[in-house]
Amino acid sequence: MCQKYIDLVVNMYLFISDWLQTSGVTMLENLAPVAAYAISIAIALVIAVIVRQILRMLLVKFFTRKKGSWASVMVKNKFFTWLANLSVPIFISFATTDIGRHNLFWSRAVAVLLVIIVMFLMDSLIRSIGDIYKSYEVSKTVPLRGVLQVLEIAVFIVGAIILISIFVDRSPTAILGGLGAMTAIVTIVFKDAILGFVAGIQLTANDLVRVGDVIEMPGRNIGGTVQDISLVTVKVEGFDKTIIAIPAYAFISEPFVNRRGIVDSGARRIMRSFHIDANTVCVCDYPMIQELKAIPLISGYAQTGMTNIGIFREYLTAYLGTREDIRQDLTLMVRQLTAAEVGIPFEVFAFTTAVDLVLYENIQSDVFDHIYAIIPAFGLRLYQRPSGYTPACEACKKV
Repeated sequence: MCQKYIDLVVNMYLFISDWLQTSGVTMLENLAPVAAYAISIAIALVIAVIVRQILRMLLVKFFTRKKGSWASVMVKNKFFTWLANLSVPIFISFATTDIGRHNLFWSRAVAVLLVIIVMFLMDSLIRSIGDIYKSYEVSKTVPLRGVLQVLEIAVFIVGAIILISIFVDRSPTAILGGLGAMTAIVTIVFKDAILGFVAGIQLTANDLVRVGDVIEMPGRNIGGTVQDISLVTVKVEGFDKTIIAIPAYAFISEPFVNRRGIVDSGARRIMRSFHIDANTVCVCDYPMIQELKAIPLISGYAQTGMTNIGIFREYLTAYLGTREDIRQDLTLMVRQLTAAEVGIPFEVFAFTTAVDLVLYENIQSDVFDHIYAIIPAFGLRLYQRPSGYTPACEACKKV
């Protein structure tokens, strides 16, 4: 088929040249070879474009027979368009082979056109791979966008070097050797891209950040959900719905908190303290023990001689153990911290069954609502500055 096409163009060139020379017009006779050459090339280009259109239609129709397939992504990224474009320099090369004029020009033109088309074809393929990969759940765990962006840059850099070598008629290796002296300048200009590339590899290899992770960067006062991980930046949607772009290398050079473990474990930690007024701590006498035994959760625990703060700690542990929204298979404790001028700190350390922030906060609030309300029943009182203390109810006035 290729030989027939070459023969067609050559015969067409000879026919047009002979026709012009025998036309009887002196100007046409003198310009016959040039005019025949130009007309033949123009016709060859038209044929190449028509073949390219037909080839593109056939490729798109053949590969997109099933809707929603990977081929539809490649059509969107114009992969088949660039693939069909390859036919144009190939047909031009065939057409100019045996005509015998400007062979050097056409060989370079075909080479340049071929390199440009291959560059955009590879770029389209890489973008298609990225879009197809994003449709899989694994893309959230192992994002490849940064790696694919590096490949795109590499394709265009290699393509640019080859184009320069074609124009200056030098070997690509010689061009690369000359670029070695520009390494320092390139490093400065593309500092963020280089740092981002290295950071992107480390983030992916160490699985530090994924799309969908909730992260916080205390040093930058930033927190939110990771939306996208690219070569240079990590896009985060803040808790206030603002979009924040963080340099990728910041996740390597600065400390940050990733709350993925909360989601993976299906639990969210409560670690919150309150302060007991030390003046209200005492050893329980018999009447007080009888009152405390009326509380079901500690009816078998309260004994004369125990402290009200110790019984309260046992009650609070038992109370957390009865709540279905508190994980019983993870650490659960109520402990005293070092006493200070603001009273005796009590800390609740437990995990909720809810991961969602709103549900988590509601559970935490319910727990502490109960704590604040039940404290007076043990003869205890929350610490407040002396000038700020006013009993809220009759039960509190007894304390």
